[in-house]
Amino acid sequence: MRRLVSVVVLNWNGKDHLKTCLSSLSKVPYRPLELIVVDNNSSDGSVEMVKEIFPNVKVIQNKKNLGYAGGNNIGIKKSKGEYIFVLNNDTEVDKDFLNPLVDDMDSDKNIVCVQPKLVYATAQDILNAVGSFFTSSGFLYHYGYRKSAKLPQYQKKLLIYTAKGAAMLFRKSALDKVGLFDEDFFIFFEETDLCHRLWLSGYKVMYEPKSIVYHFEAVDTGRQMGDYTRNYLSLRNRICSYLKNLEMPNFLGVLGMLFIIYSGYFIYYSLRLRFDLSMTVPSSIIWNIIQLPNTLKKRYNIQSKIRKLKDADLFKTIKKDPPLRYYYYLFFDNLKNFQNEKVI
Repeated sequence: MRRLVSVVVLNWNGKDHLKTCLSSLSKVPYRPLELIVVDNNSSDGSVEMVKEIFPNVKVIQNKKNLGYAGGNNIGIKKSKGEYIFVLNNDTEVDKDFLNPLVDDMDSDKNIVCVQPKLVYATAQDILNAVGSFFTSSGFLYHYGYRKSAKLPQYQKKLLIYTAKGAAMLFRKSALDKVGLFDEDFFIFFEETDLCHRLWLSGYKVMYEPKSIVYHFEAVDTGRQMGDYTRNYLSLRNRICSYLKNLEMPNFLGVLGMLFIIYSGYFIYYSLRLRFDLSMTVPSSIIWNIIQLPNTLKKRYNIQSKIRKLKDADLFKTIKKDPPLRYYYYLFFDNLKNFQNEKVI
């Protein structure tokens, strides 16, 4: 008998996409399977729809929007599976997507997080995510992003620094050891922060190309969350995560690079008179200063109780510095035209 897998689908006012997602999950033959919807206080009738059309799905209703981190944490805590698949509501799954992921977990007890091949639901020959790597700049190298899903380098299993939060399978016992998503993050960079802790604890994070999930990408957050909030949370959470997880010399090095990049970001948007976006930089720094005592407590716990490997050893696997032109496309072109990516 195979291991019980719990699928946790987080929802916030995404009724239409949630219906599509759950319909695809209902066709998955893998057993035993537990389906859970965590609703972050939606007002669009999502909960009523699930209860009416999908009576076998367990529904958890939060009294307020707890964000990606808090909402998924509740679902994980309430789940019964040895393996937990965290899935965005703006996705559809291939009916056999679970088998390769479970096989990877079963084959190696140190593999504790596996990401499927994420392709765009509206352009299924284009990759949405293979996985990301740590870089000297502190910004992630999104390997395979918006590249052809048919290229041979993306058809092989690969150890990655972090999976994409839209779809990833976890080993519950590993989460019990390193903790869940940091709820102070609310949304953005929380999956990277968690994957970093898994690596520090001696575990592995992997990409599995035989598992396919179709992603509409940022349907709810893109529609309901403004540019200021998205940028502010992303900038602030990156600093906090690295302060928690990196050895101090490496954190200071990354912090110096982030200071340069953040300064450029501030100047660029100030010159364009987008002061709402330029102010995300000082706002993110101020938040981290205010939160410093709390962050240092988390850092102490991670460095003294979770860390088993030195950064230098981890960097051999999780750190990949892309060519400099990558950053131009990352900041100004959304990587659409970044070509000639090296094969990893």
